[in-house]
Amino acid sequence: MPEDILRYDASASDWLEALPLGNGRLGAMVFGGPAEHRFQLNDGTAWSGSPHSQERPPHFSREQASAIIADARRLVAAGEHHAAEDVLKALQHRHSQAFLPFADLYLGTVPSAGSSPSGNSSGSTAGGAGEISGYSRALDLSRAVATTAFQAAGSGVRVEAFASYDPSVLVISVDTELPAGLDLAVRLDSPLRVLRRTGSCLELKLPSDVAPVHDGGAVEYSDDDSLSLHGAVSVTWEHDGQEAEASDVGMAASGVRHAVVFVTTETTFSRGGGEPQADGTAATAAATAAGRLALAQETGRAALLARHLRSHGELYGKARLRLDVPAWTGTNTAERLLRANAHPGGPLAADPGLAELLFNYGRYLLISSSRAGGTPATLQGIWNNDLPAPWSSNFTTNINLQMNYWGAEPTGLAECAEPLFALIETLQVTGARTAQEYYGARGWAVHHNSDIWGYSKPVGHGSHSPAWSFWPMAGLWLVRHLWEHLQFGGAGEFARDRAWPAIRGAAAFALDLLTVLPDGSVGTSPSTSPENSFATDTGERAAAGESSSLDLVLVRDVLTMLCTLAEDLGLEGDPVVAEAREALPRIPCPGPGRDGRVREWLADPPEWEPEHRHVSHLYPAYPGDALLGPELEAAVAASLDSRGDESTGWSLAWKILLRARLRQPANVNTLLRLFFRDMATDRGGQSGGLYPNLFGAHPPFQIDGNLGYVAGIAECLLQSHRIHHSATHGAVREIELLPALPPDLPDGGASGLRARSGIRVSLEWRAGRLAGASFSAGTDQVIAVRYGNRVQELHLRPHSDTVLNLSPWRLETAGSA
Repeated sequence: MPEDILRYDASASDWLEALPLGNGRLGAMVFGGPAEHRFQLNDGTAWSGSPHSQERPPHFSREQASAIIADARRLVAAGEHHAAEDVLKALQHRHSQAFLPFADLYLGTVPSAGSSPSGNSSGSTAGGAGEISGYSRALDLSRAVATTAFQAAGSGVRVEAFASYDPSVLVISVDTELPAGLDLAVRLDSPLRVLRRTGSCLELKLPSDVAPVHDGGAVEYSDDDSLSLHGAVSVTWEHDGQEAEASDVGMAASGVRHAVVFVTTETTFSRGGGEPQADGTAATAAATAAGRLALAQETGRAALLARHLRSHGELYGKARLRLDVPAWTGTNTAERLLRANAHPGGPLAADPGLAELLFNYGRYLLISSSRAGGTPATLQGIWNNDLPAPWSSNFTTNINLQMNYWGAEPTGLAECAEPLFALIETLQVTGARTAQEYYGARGWAVHHNSDIWGYSKPVGHGSHSPAWSFWPMAGLWLVRHLWEHLQFGGAGEFARDRAWPAIRGAAAFALDLLTVLPDGSVGTSPSTSPENSFATDTGERAAAGESSSLDLVLVRDVLTMLCTLAEDLGLEGDPVVAEAREALPRIPCPGPGRDGRVREWLADPPEWEPEHRHVSHLYPAYPGDALLGPELEAAVAASLDSRGDESTGWSLAWKILLRARLRQPANVNTLLRLFFRDMATDRGGQSGGLYPNLFGAHPPFQIDGNLGYVAGIAECLLQSHRIHHSATHGAVREIELLPALPPDLPDGGASGLRARSGIRVSLEWRAGRLAGASFSAGTDQVIAVRYGNRVQELHLRPHSDTVLNLSPWRLETAGSA
């Protein structure tokens, strides 16, 4: 049976036990009952601040900023790295804004008098819910429906919820067999400022500024409506019971055997980077919400559910992972994880089905938190319970936002990347101002943090380490997602209208950032490698240096994209393209350095923290698509060996991807055993694992681990970034099957995986060996299929399956060289 369900036999006592629902705009964490069911609500557009947040002081004149950069560059060249960092602190702005918790809906379900065997519900064992037995709580990933069921006073009660995409409404149904029905009560609450409260609506004021926890976490409100958003959360219902008189506290009814509760959220957000709605107030948000609820109620639960199952199923069903193991029959997924970790061979050796479940869960989380028309997945997707949240639950652009989307193209969820593409368009506008103000540069620049308003400046309040705050290269990394979309088959207007301007702008900024070095090459200075440090000649810790490897490979990557895209679009005469062609041969290619490892800075100083979680200097191996060659592959492997396996959840996912690219299934297996650890054990430090609801741990929770895992498994099964040179057909796309199949997953199959050029791939394996594969494409093309050290060329015809003929091959163990 497919691994599509998370199951629990008790209600959630903690947010990390609750189950997530979402439609890309509205998120809900479902705690379950039985007496009172909590639904913690988020709205993807509910952020602090406004576009004016980036306009707050400090401001820099062009001359001031140039002087700071020049001074830092001079000090770096003189080896005075600490002094350079102190200078760079003067360039720091404030902070990005924060993704907010929005509201809570509480639904009481207590047996009405006369439902218990004794004729009343006194003596309840569950806060008034009567005698409770047979409790279960579940999330069906394939249907995106959360269900709580139990027996109360001897009769069944069932509460079911789903997040409708169109219209954006949380739909909760309550059904019971209790003869006298249930006493239902609905109330709303919010951690935000409540301007007006009725039994069915909260009108809210959102903060004008929320500082990160590391800067004090202050939450500020302003009377100036241009500096923040307003919002509303509204609820309505229908039921077959007796309505109680309405109050400001909430809604109540008795004798209910069937009810449907409709909940929605709304803010005065207009568009990414745009001003709040000109006439937007909490009252207008409430009116919009009320209209949406009326539409949902008119449509009816049955029609909404059918539409929801179609909408979600079209995305969820595009790819599948199947591991041929006995179906799990337990009742508590958290206990399942604990038992698997108690196995001496590791969690997946004990329970391989967990790998399938987490793969399905990761794709579910991306669908739920990032849909067309919504906002991108934050550090926590679309779910956040804290004010302020860890790291503001923002868009962290030096790895985490990008990792959220690494699995989208390979697993058929390209549509879910649309909010990311929209954010990139916003950042081109705000980042153009930052590029000019800070660097006097063309194009657009983004630093370490961003938000729904397109924040693009270096953060830090003048007091934090440039190791993470000074990094203007995020735009160059972000446009790789546009490039990957093209490589996976995105075509038509996307290349000219969306990819070209973004890549051209990123390239123009990169060209203006480059400085000529004494040997005539070009590089970057001052330069950092995200969040990492090195040891100076005097044995001190430093972060500001010259030409980090990531800087160099990102610049080379973007300039190469630009030249290739210009050729495809007939834009070779563009002046930025000419500059790119002139600069490319002058950019050093970082290679092996100290102890055979990839240099993290071109000068190759000693690492300060050898086991640092970031492995940014290995970008060419992944997410880059460079053909490394044996020497550089060995250097990447040596770097990973030196870094060690232990790390945060997202770093483990990145290392899985890198080991997959190196075709090292045993190393992947070791990393998976760490990734599937339960977080019930406090291991201290930055040690990743899974919480009871299978959210990934940084720690604390960050969704990039869950989403990066999806990309990692896909990369173990299928790679398509290499080119095969055919004697007959010239350069053709190479598709490699099972390059790094983990030994703990010896039997299974996958369908709907995507390869570059838009090819759809299905495959099966038995006892760790390829057992079958088929390919389909929308265009006529020749591909080269690799398994182990054998290659077979296939001619794909449009919209028809081509089955790989295994008979000419001696089937080696998957992943063999």
